[in-house]
Amino acid sequence: MRWLFPGKTVRIDAPCLDCGEPLVVEMRDETILTVQPPDIVGYAYSQIGGPPENRPWR
Repeated sequence: MRWLFPGKTVRIDAPCLDCGEPLVVEMRDETILTVQPPDIVGYAYSQIGGPPENRPWR
């Protein structure tokens, strides 16, 4: 988020696309300030992260 809003706190409120429960992520630069619920995981439909052997699990 630093490149979009340097030094600013950014809060994202969104529903889970699987179950509809509310999700909250708050960040400032590279620091994650708040995560609710604490066990949020991410998923990317497209291939990201370079070669397959170096990609994060998704």
